[in-house]
Amino acid sequence: MHSEGHVGLTLLIMSLIMIPFGANENALYLIVLSAAFSALPDLDMKWRTQISFIQHRGITHSILFALLSGVAFGALFFYTHRTITWVAIGFLSAFFGVVSHLIGDMFTHHAFKPLWPFYHNEVALHWFSANNKAVNEGLFTAGGIVFIAYFLITSGSLT
Repeated sequence: MHSEGHVGLTLLIMSLIMIPFGANENALYLIVLSAAFSALPDLDMKWRTQISFIQHRGITHSILFALLSGVAFGALFFYTHRTITWVAIGFLSAFFGVVSHLIGDMFTHHAFKPLWPFYHNEVALHWFSANNKAVNEGLFTAGGIVFIAYFLITSGSLT
């Protein structure tokens, strides 16, 4: 998928997950930051021209990368904010952002190993191509709608 599809899918997933937690600033940070971090795995597209062992949908498209991203951003957020809440927000938003990216890429035709290094089987569900404009725009729109619904539901505006 393209970045807009990944952002939309992440907004959709995270907004639905956060509804039970109600309206709070930390849930909102988690949703928005997860959507921003959902683009992280595709850094491999820039790095592969400069680092010979990097390939698209290689190590940056794995659960290991999700864990390492979570640790890195948890540490960075601790360094900047000095609270355990921000460590959790940093870790969870990077981890869930990368995991939602992996979920989105599993629907496409290009097989990869999302559970590497723990499980080495490749996954590709072949539902659509990564550059399918209707899917990418549709997910972005759906994610935006669900995010707005999350905000309206948790703020009590719909009651």
